[in-house]
Parts: sequence; structure tokens; C-alpha cells
Amino acid sequence: MNEKETSQFFQNLGEIWRDITAMEFLMRCAIAKNDGEEVRFPQPPYEKGRSYKEYPKAFKHLSFEMVTNKFNKRFPEIAVPQELIQLRDAMAHGITAEINKSDKVQLVKFKEMKDQKELKVEFSLTLEFERITQIRQSLMELRRHIVKKINENMPLNNK
Repeated sequence: MNEKETSQFFQNLGEIWRDITAMEFLMRCAIAKNDGEEVRFPQPPYEKGRSYKEYPKAFKHLSFEMVTNKFNKRFPEIAVPQELIQLRDAMAHGITAEINKSDKVQLVKFKEMKDQKELKVEFSLTLEFERITQIRQSLMELRRHIVKKINENMPLNNK
């Protein structure tokens, strides 16, 4: 990759991360609205140290995977694919490396298998520019669908 492509590549990676974290927040919002808890929604400004005595259950400490599973149960028509959960987990807990001087960057997440005393590759994705661009586009579309779902006039307590 030349310098411009490298810059675009890392910009897209950053935008993917931004979209995933925004989607997590939006999924929590959609769940809260669907569960009739929108009145308990934490109101801005979000300042360090500020606390909320009442808040939606969707804002309890849940992993991205748990939030996504709850979201998918409530909104199966726009379900977030398992591959996105794995990508997010690998971006948060994996590594990026150029493998064997191949000039291709790979995102890899390992998992220690303690009972077998092994290290297993749990996720692997070659981060080619075209693939990153495609993922970025898919995330933008999925985020738009989630926002649309939040903005719909959904009946309360529709579980």
C-alpha cells in the first residue's frame, strides 16, 4: 500500500471501531425503548462522576455479545450477524500483525485452552483495503437500520 492507501486503511479501521461502539449504544437505546424504559434513559451531559439512580436494564454491565443477543431477540428483522460480534471482540482483544512479510495485515485473536494447554486461533481476518471498506459500508447501513428502529413509533413493552 502506498501512503495514501495506508492512511485510508487506518481511517476505515477507526471508523469501523467508532461504528461498532455507536451501534452498541444504539442497540441499548432500542432495547430500552422496546422494553418501555425510555423514561429511565440516562440524560446528557455525560460527565465523569455523574450517576443515575434509575436507568434501563439495557444499560447494566453487559458484554457486547450479550447486548447484541438481546437486540437480535427483540429485532430479528435487523439482527446483527455473529461475525460482527467476533470482529468487535477481536478488535478489542486481538492483535494486528503483518504475517510472514506478506505485506498484508491480519487481525488475529487467540484463546488459551487451559484444559488442553494449547493456544487456539479464535478469529482471523486478513485486513485488505477492499474488505475493510466493505465492512465499513455494511456497518453504516446496519447503524442506519438501528436508528430507524429507534425512531419508529414502537408500542411499549413489546417483548
